[in-house]
Amino acid sequence: MVRIPQMRLFGSREWRLPPSKSHIIRWLAMVAQGESACLIKFYKSPGIDVDSMSECLQAMGLRVEEREGGWLVQPPEQGLSAPKTVLNCGNSGTAARVLSALAATMDEEVRIDGDKSLRARSSSLGRVLRDLGIEVDNDALPVTVHGKMKGTATVDLSESSQPLSSLILASPNLTEAIEIHTEGEAVSRGYLGMTFDIARKCGCPLEMSSQLILEPWKVSPPSEVDIPPELSLFPMAILLELLHEGLSLQTELATYDPLLLMAFDAIDRANGSEVDLRDASDLVTPAAVWMALSEGGTISGISHARGKESNRILRTVELLQAFGMKSKETDDGLIVQGRQLPSTPKEAVETHRDHRLAMVAMILASKVGAEIVDAEICEVSHPGFIEQLLGLSQP
Repeated sequence: MVRIPQMRLFGSREWRLPPSKSHIIRWLAMVAQGESACLIKFYKSPGIDVDSMSECLQAMGLRVEEREGGWLVQPPEQGLSAPKTVLNCGNSGTAARVLSALAATMDEEVRIDGDKSLRARSSSLGRVLRDLGIEVDNDALPVTVHGKMKGTATVDLSESSQPLSSLILASPNLTEAIEIHTEGEAVSRGYLGMTFDIARKCGCPLEMSSQLILEPWKVSPPSEVDIPPELSLFPMAILLELLHEGLSLQTELATYDPLLLMAFDAIDRANGSEVDLRDASDLVTPAAVWMALSEGGTISGISHARGKESNRILRTVELLQAFGMKSKETDDGLIVQGRQLPSTPKEAVETHRDHRLAMVAMILASKVGAEIVDAEICEVSHPGFIEQLLGLSQP
């Protein structure tokens, strides 16, 4: 538990965003199946989720050497091999899905696990892998995967983009072509676009279609890549400025996901209206507080957010309530009352080991003071967040 004191913040200060874990995890998966090394360059620490992915791939033969300003990543000469131990993905759902897909190319039993929070999250990837001839003993973690993918499967993109991203990222290691049909209105299209973009930069000729033929292909990564800041965490700086009049944060704004940038603009201009965050469900918690501090509004299109690190719709409503702010859960989002200010919670604030909930809770606490349960979970995506937040009060 961490106590965040009430703080008086003002003036112009720097607010550094962490490197994008989504980019690094995808690059690690690609380079691990390649034929040449790649220097992955990023600011400071990449976070615990990335560490989990790196450690799992190292158990499969990848070599990772820390360098100043990043990691030198070298693929195994004989290709990835099945690990001799359980792959522990920690809190990273992305790592668990990608590693499950990679395991489904090896024809050996691979056991994958994670922490308590990750074990509580199920995934449709298990069903897809079964359709592709893989033995999968559970739709949640821990799971054992055995077999080599073949045949045809359908992926429902209205549930999540992760299964398709995972299959694409594992496709270089296939031994034969598989056919993937997609259905449903896609959610989180920015993450899927990121997958296609990184795969193309490594030589993949694939284009998005409702019918995809995934074939083995040669991964030719660039000699080095620069990881951009985590764009989805930009709203944390906005919340700090809204809560602390006179505070101006200098933050680097990445532009790799136009859909997220459009979501920022829509939230800012909501003025009591409805904002569809189908492609930006990671923003639900900061967006709800953003609206509460402004003119309010309705967040929609995020029913799939119930399967995130927590039931993020319900937990966001509970978080606002803990700080005396009113909102209401709907079938696919929530309604937020506007012109609200937080009040000091009567008891410690639960985060349900959800890193985005934890960061928003600490930001609200910076205005009124509060004790935050499992605050350190923010380290999975924003290492040093607590120190950076508390450091804003220093002259």
